[in-house]
This record gives sequence, C-alpha cells and structure tokens, in this order.
Amino acid sequence: MDMNNGSAARAEIQARLDDWAEAVRSKDWDRIMSFYVPDVVAFDAVQSLQFKGAKAYGEHWKACLEMCSGGVIFTFLEEAVDAREDLAAVRALVRCGMEGEADKPGDSGYTRYTGTWRLVDGQWMIAHEHFSAPIDMMTGRAMWELDPAGGEKKTRPIPLGMPAVTPHLVCAGAARALDFYKTAFGAIEESRLEMPGGKIGHACIRIDGSAIFLMDEMPQCGARSPLALQGTPVSLHLYVRDVDAAMKKALDAGATEVMAAQDMFWGDRYGVVADPFGHQWSLATHVRDLSQEEIARAGKDMMSQMEQGSSAG
Repeated sequence: MDMNNGSAARAEIQARLDDWAEAVRSKDWDRIMSFYVPDVVAFDAVQSLQFKGAKAYGEHWKACLEMCSGGVIFTFLEEAVDAREDLAAVRALVRCGMEGEADKPGDSGYTRYTGTWRLVDGQWMIAHEHFSAPIDMMTGRAMWELDPAGGEKKTRPIPLGMPAVTPHLVCAGAARALDFYKTAFGAIEESRLEMPGGKIGHACIRIDGSAIFLMDEMPQCGARSPLALQGTPVSLHLYVRDVDAAMKKALDAGATEVMAAQDMFWGDRYGVVADPFGHQWSLATHVRDLSQEEIARAGKDMMSQMEQGSSAG
C-alpha cells in the first residue's frame, strides 16, 4: 500500500470509528453489530475471557446496553491507526459509561482499546478487539478512575491496594488481636500506628490480599469493642479453599465454635467462629454452583423443615 492509499485507509477507519461510537451512544444494536465480521474474536474487560463469533459477542453487547438505563457515554481519545494492505491496527483510549439522570448521577471511566480491522468487500470491519483497564495488583480492582488528562502522578481518590469498603475492627487488646489473626487466618501485618501507652491507634492487615483495619478500644472516642458491647451484629465472611481445615486452625488458635461447618442450601460448606475479641467470622468454601431459582427452592424447603420441626417440638 502506498502512502496515499495508507492515508486514505486511515481516514476511512477514523470515519468508521466515529460512526461506530455514534451507534453505541445511540444504543443501536443492529448498527453496532454491522461493524463486526462474523468470526470476530473479542476480549472485553468484563464477564468472559473471550467471545468467539458475532452471535456470542452480540449477546454481550445487548447485556451491556441494557445495563445503561439512560444515555451512553462512548468517546474515543488519542486514536492511532496503522493500515497495511487489507489489515489495520487501531489503538485508542475510550471514555465509556452512563450519563446522569434526574434521580442519579452519571458514571464513566477510561478503558484501553486495541483492534484489528480487516478490509472486506471494500469496507473496513472489526476482526478482533480488546477492551481492558489497568488493575490494582493488590485488590484486583479495575482502576476506571484513571484520567489521561490528569497524568500518572495525580493523587488517587482511592489509594492503591484499597477496596471501596474495608472492615474496621475495634479490639480490646489490638496487639494480641493482630497475633491471633496471623495465627488463625494467616493474616499479614502491613502497618501499625502505636499510641502513647502502647495502644494501637490504627493497624492494617491483609488476609488473602483483603485489607482489614483494626484499632484498640477507646471509649472516650466512641470506639468500643464487642466485648464491651456484649455482642456484635456483624460477621466477617471469609472464603477459603478448605473450610474444615480453616475452622480447625481458627479453633486451635483460640476461637470459639459458634456453628460447625456444614453443607448449606446455597452451595457453600459454611461454619462460624467467634474470636477472643468478640468478632464473629463466617468461613465458607463454595462446593456447588446453583441457579438463583434452585437456591430459592432449597431455601424454601429448609424453612418448611424448620417450621415442621418447631411444630413437632
């Protein structure tokens, strides 16, 4: 392909990108799918490892569009097109998301796009595309909030390594609690801030990469432990590979069994322990995949059995 033809191809593909983006913003499924070859292979950022064929990818596009109750944001930035003969490589950043509505704000973020376009009967078509987002290596969280206009050194609203929600435990004897969680659950201590007198004002541990904050009881600051409150309405739920072994490890470390591990109607083998500081932990291993209908049916059967047992008693 000579330079003039290469320039023409780039212009044609740029125009196709603009038309495709407009189809997405219009939520025009038929028009969106008209840009793909029948044997397209797509790597999207969500749901599946890959989509093979326009039929499978089309169903995914339908699901994505149905998630957007209002308007769709879909805009290309920093596009680059390299065309050779009947193939072209395209890369860009894409701002995508949902526009705000009267009762809720909009939400959007940036993804990375790479695509292989193929010239078919004089029309440039998408043969392969890949949407992706950078991830926080500690949490696996997609970092949609990264802004190409802000630069890499911009202060992050969500610090690296932190999920959106983090349990924060108040313990009567936080230093001892740290040692217990290391022994019982394999926690790794990441940081601690000691206060005058030896109390811990703040500490962070991780269990299988999940962050948990904890601190010493400080009634003068409104921070009271479950032992002082004589109970807790909250459980920390921990998925493990072997719940029976995990239960034994926790009990050997000094936890108290609240509920022995048993197979549950929703597909988990599940048990509960209380730690020496009054916090409850539910431990589970997923053993069966069930549909929501199967879970609802099994739950109804269990409640019926419980009512019959109560009546008989």
